[in-house]
Amino acid sequence: MATLAPVRADIIAGGSDNGPERLTAALRPWQRRLALEQIARWSATGLIIGLALACLLLVISRLVPWVGAFYWAGGVALACVLVALVAAFLYRPSLQRTARLVDRRVSLRDRLATAWEMREQTSALSTLQRRDALQQLSRHTPATAISLRPRRSRLALFAVVVIALALLVLLPNPMTAVIQQQQAFQSRIAKQIAAIEHIRQTTDQQPQLTAQQRAAIDKILRQLEAELKNAKNETQAQQAIANAQSKLSQLQNPQAANQQQASQNASAVLQSSGNPNLNQIGQALASGNSSQLKSALQNLARQLSKMTPQQRQQIAQQLAQAANAATGDPALSSALQQLSKAVASGDQSDITAATNAVEQAAAQEAATQAQSSSIGQTEQALQQTANALTSSTDSSSQTAQGQQQGQGQQQGQGQGQQSQGQGQQSQGQGQGQGQGGQGVGGTKGNNSSGNKSGKDEQVTVPGQIGSGTSTESTGGNNTPVQPGHPVAYSQVIAQYAQAAHDAIDNSSVSPDLKDLVHGYFNNLEGQ
Repeated sequence: MATLAPVRADIIAGGSDNGPERLTAALRPWQRRLALEQIARWSATGLIIGLALACLLLVISRLVPWVGAFYWAGGVALACVLVALVAAFLYRPSLQRTARLVDRRVSLRDRLATAWEMREQTSALSTLQRRDALQQLSRHTPATAISLRPRRSRLALFAVVVIALALLVLLPNPMTAVIQQQQAFQSRIAKQIAAIEHIRQTTDQQPQLTAQQRAAIDKILRQLEAELKNAKNETQAQQAIANAQSKLSQLQNPQAANQQQASQNASAVLQSSGNPNLNQIGQALASGNSSQLKSALQNLARQLSKMTPQQRQQIAQQLAQAANAATGDPALSSALQQLSKAVASGDQSDITAATNAVEQAAAQEAATQAQSSSIGQTEQALQQTANALTSSTDSSSQTAQGQQQGQGQQQGQGQGQQSQGQGQQSQGQGQGQGQGGQGVGGTKGNNSSGNKSGKDEQVTVPGQIGSGTSTESTGGNNTPVQPGHPVAYSQVIAQYAQAAHDAIDNSSVSPDLKDLVHGYFNNLEGQ
């Protein structure tokens, strides 16, 4: 036995062709199979996670309005799959990890891991260990040992997620109507912003406004555009427009209305004068024609030199009356008072200075009125913008009201009690322009609208004035009622009073209420 051991060692040493190269070559197919299995498994996990996140986003889109929910859901699902693919490729198993994984998969009891750790050693024990590991590994193939089929639990989870996603996609979303309303609102907002931009550009080109006023209006309109872009609903948009209108109103001269009234008062006084020149000055002030005013003042100045002191005094008195009438415009009143004194004195230089003062005051008043008118037009344009925002709601309301008026179905509002053999009676409410009252009738659902201001007032019977016909229901029979015609109040009150008395007497209404109704119609008849 002592002579055989060296021979066995020599044989092992001489046949040591199981080095690291052969071990690496043996592990390469397993490494590729494990990498492929990892890519498939991680990708499936990423897909399931992505679909679950997509379901979560779609659930959120059913709680709050979200226009891009489907795009976000698809993007998140795709991103999860891509991230899983990239991660699986970057973290594919190394040869050392492959050896450990294969040991566990085929139950080699760490043979490959040990062989890989001692792959550089050339001792007899290491050679025998590698040979044994490779021999055990050769009994298995990567395709049979490592399956690419997903587990049943993973398939079941994938099926649940897919079904949930399908339900979220196919079932109606309650937020769709809200999103459509928001989109329609944003569309209207965009149109009104374009209209406001046009208003802003038009205002910048108006010469009657000062540079400071144009800059202020431009700032207000730009701020309004920004607020409309950020408006979440119609209430916020209307509030923004109202704020802009308020700011525009503050730009107007608060004395513009007083100055205009003062100019009209002075114009009326001068136009009542028998002097043609004063009459022309009054007409020029009324029309705001500066050239006509200048010509009339020049004609007056030339005529003054030919007048007697009594005539000049008469004209001065009329100018003083005009000045007193124009107290709402201090500049115009002072100029007319100055012209009155100059006319009375007859000094030509004073007359010239006074006529110039009147021209300047009139020009200033005309400029103020033009500025106020321009700002007012801008406010009116903003009001049209506000009206356009509510056009859809208003049109829907008007359509519903039109249908109701076309059908003419009028139902009384009030209290009624049921009696044996009489059916159900209702109280109708009629509203007049001066004072409203309640009328009790024996028919169900008929109201008469009238004016209760006097015996010569006009009322409409029967039914309401409008398009279409109404329906009168009495005792279960429906009878069409054509639109009424205006008649005198005094001609119908007796008829309605008698009908009310008959109806209330034949009903089960309490005595106190009967007395109240009788007294009401008695008062109507007495007027």
